[in-house]
Amino acid sequence: MVTLIDLGRYTQDEESAETYLRDHGLLKSYSQCPYCGCTHLGHIRRQRLKCYGCRREWGIRKGSIFERSQVPFSTLLLAVKLFELDMSTREAARQLGLAYNTVYRLHHLFRTAILSIAEDAASLKGEIELDESYFGGRRKGKRGRGAAGKVPVFGILERGGKVRVEVVQNVKGETLLELTIKKVKRGSLVYTDRFQSYNGLVSYGFRHKRIDHSKRFANGKVYINGIEGFWSFAKQRLIKYHGVDPARFPFYLKELEFRYNYRDMDLFDQLIETLGEYARVAVTE
Repeated sequence: MVTLIDLGRYTQDEESAETYLRDHGLLKSYSQCPYCGCTHLGHIRRQRLKCYGCRREWGIRKGSIFERSQVPFSTLLLAVKLFELDMSTREAARQLGLAYNTVYRLHHLFRTAILSIAEDAASLKGEIELDESYFGGRRKGKRGRGAAGKVPVFGILERGGKVRVEVVQNVKGETLLELTIKKVKRGSLVYTDRFQSYNGLVSYGFRHKRIDHSKRFANGKVYINGIEGFWSFAKQRLIKYHGVDPARFPFYLKELEFRYNYRDMDLFDQLIETLGEYARVAVTE
């Protein structure tokens, strides 16, 4: 767990912040030249390396997810902390003394890492809740399922575990069944409401129980209150953005999934770990 005292130690100077980022896989350690493979290297300035074989130079950010950023390392760590605290981009920019667009790009990098790593998440199993919801601004017309102009999202929650959410084109049976098969282990006990798109789960090897919301919201262990709790959590937090560009919405949605799944853990540590995993994947692609 990273306390404010720890963070102060890591960000007290650029050398400390650089060491922290390198130790967590966010900066590369060079033992040989990336151009010719020579091992005769040296620092010529604090943040530049030189190969004495081919005589080429490069910055210590080379090959990292921060290669194009000029933000000081200590400020980068503070930016991670403010993102963890769910501070708005505008307020974080003010606190860090950076331009709004600079902090926006950092936040987008954090969300991209979260989205990328989430795609490789392990299958859910055991007792599972399925539900779909709709996100978007207020619009006139039909409400609820099939609401015009809203973005449909499918959610899968493992009781006692994590939630997985995906933007979907529609909530037809074939769409929801395909995602369930992909993300949930066969043989799991699946709870849903009586929406007809969930017909067919048994045919694919799942045990299936339904709750009829027209009569009650729970019948013993048959309920979907867990995933409905996530919808409330997500929509409440999205209010502060006053609308999200549909093209960017999946990034914000996965951030909310991330925050929900690690709500009882140290989010700073988890975010640094996620950025490290993303860095290993992004650099090798």
